[in-house]
Amino acid sequence: YINIIVSIIVMFLETEKSLSEYFDLFKTINMVNIFIFTLEYVLRVYSINKNKLKYMLTPLMIVDLIVLLPFYLTFFNIDLGFLRGLRIIRIFKLFRLAKFNEFDKIITEILKEKKEEFLYIVIAIFILLFTLTPLVYFVETKAQPEVFTSMSTTLWWSVTTFTTVGYGDMYPITTMGRMLTTVVSALGIAFYAIPGSIFTSSLLDKINEKRKEKDNE
Repeated sequence: YINIIVSIIVMFLETEKSLSEYFDLFKTINMVNIFIFTLEYVLRVYSINKNKLKYMLTPLMIVDLIVLLPFYLTFFNIDLGFLRGLRIIRIFKLFRLAKFNEFDKIITEILKEKKEEFLYIVIAIFILLFTLTPLVYFVETKAQPEVFTSMSTTLWWSVTTFTTVGYGDMYPITTMGRMLTTVVSALGIAFYAIPGSIFTSSLLDKINEKRKEKDNE
């Protein structure tokens, strides 16, 4: 796990131009890390006697493969910045720690138990977005045709406003548009609070259950 942390630190440092004199060192460290990760990956697959393919398709093994893939693709002259950025995914390997595994099980249980509630919220959000987007578009497109150019661009505005991000690149200037913006912002705060409260209460319940089980043991 120290190797994972070191590789992530190096990935950040090798983007610092002021440290260009150490780039060769960073490259060497990265190659050593890749070799260790590759060896670990091969040995883990080799240690499985049956259903090797099924094991390779498990989430954490897929993460490992995605981490290794960008490095080996460079041998085929495929060097995409996005693929190199995927190296950060190796941080998920830390979830193999026993404590994280227990927490991962708790999260999975919560998602399974509350999947209907979360699904209803997601559906409600989509309905609201696709209802408000045309209204804002038809109100604002006449006043700002160069900003609210289409419903798809207005949908982007709705999403950023609903998530209370609001980049400032698009904003209504009409009275009706501002009123609709207020509604979208208020609903965004409310709908993000609901799943958060559901998840938090379920998480606290699960943690208390685990503590009671340990106390009983």
